[in-house]
Amino acid sequence: MGMPSMDDGLFTTSLISIVLFLLLFSPSVAVDTIPTNQVIKDGETIVSAGELYELGFFSPANSNNRYLGIWFKKISTGKVVWVANRELPLSNTSGILKVTRHGILQLSCCGDSVIWSSTSSAFVRYINPVAQLLDTGNFVVKDGNSTDETDLIWQSFDYPSDTLLPGMKLGKDFVTGTNRNLTSWKSPNDPSVGHYVDYMETNGYPQAFLRQGSVMQIRFGPWNGNRFSGEPNERSNPIYSIEFVFNQKEVYYKFELKSSVVQIICLKWDGIIEMLHWNNRSQDWFVYSTGLIDDCNRYGICGPNAICDINKNPPCSCMDGFEPKHEDEWNMADWSSGCQLKIPLDCQAAEVFWKMRGMKFPDT
Repeated sequence: MGMPSMDDGLFTTSLISIVLFLLLFSPSVAVDTIPTNQVIKDGETIVSAGELYELGFFSPANSNNRYLGIWFKKISTGKVVWVANRELPLSNTSGILKVTRHGILQLSCCGDSVIWSSTSSAFVRYINPVAQLLDTGNFVVKDGNSTDETDLIWQSFDYPSDTLLPGMKLGKDFVTGTNRNLTSWKSPNDPSVGHYVDYMETNGYPQAFLRQGSVMQIRFGPWNGNRFSGEPNERSNPIYSIEFVFNQKEVYYKFELKSSVVQIICLKWDGIIEMLHWNNRSQDWFVYSTGLIDDCNRYGICGPNAICDINKNPPCSCMDGFEPKHEDEWNMADWSSGCQLKIPLDCQAAEVFWKMRGMKFPDT
């Protein structure tokens, strides 16, 4: 074996120098971050620091449309939890995501055609705006030079899709006007805005569920200090805790996990609200609880002067002294017209009030 020549040594030294130069002076990017000098193209992704969530382009099953979204990284089903361009899908793989000097996310295709962008409270040129995917599933835009983690230019948690993640607020910020609602997908394979919305009423007490364009509504009841009165499953438990805040600045509901389990709340395309739990053993989601466990949550299901009892079938009955207002409708399981007095009130006679026990309080 011959001795290495001087030329070999010079080549090795030069190669090391080139590598060091590239490492020191080439722009480097953390896997969870997008700076202003880099774009994310279709086929590329960023992953949160703990590899819990991934952001990039995807196509739903049986669809060729392309969307920018966030999904679980380590879960085999890759469930999508947030979608940016829900109403404006891409028809090809030319999508590009970038963050501008003004701290605005821009999703463009086919050159410079912007099809979706984030918002900003002020048109300010930031020194070092960056976009980052956090381990909470929140996709944020912030000043990269700031050490204040709460000082955000924009965050995806303010614009939910159909999924409520732990730590995400459902409700309204009265100061900024931001209204955080869940809106269903149009179908299992179409993430455009569907027929259902889950929202927090601004009077602060009930969490309500409404079908857009109709009168179908589900009322979970006011907050009783521990849970919403119409949600018997939301009692104290070792898996998650819930928080409800109502003050002059904001009203919101959120839940936090107490352990390392993976759990989310999803408003399905058919209007069913489910709390889903990931089972590592079966590698699948199972329904931990559902918002429709109480049929009496449906707003006004029994109409005026009637009682809804989940232990009865059918659940509706008239209060003592009342009878169905429309007998034929009542017998056809349409109780919405409610009940009326059997004997009209006699204002000259003394009246009494019946004490009703175990009833859900009305909206206040």
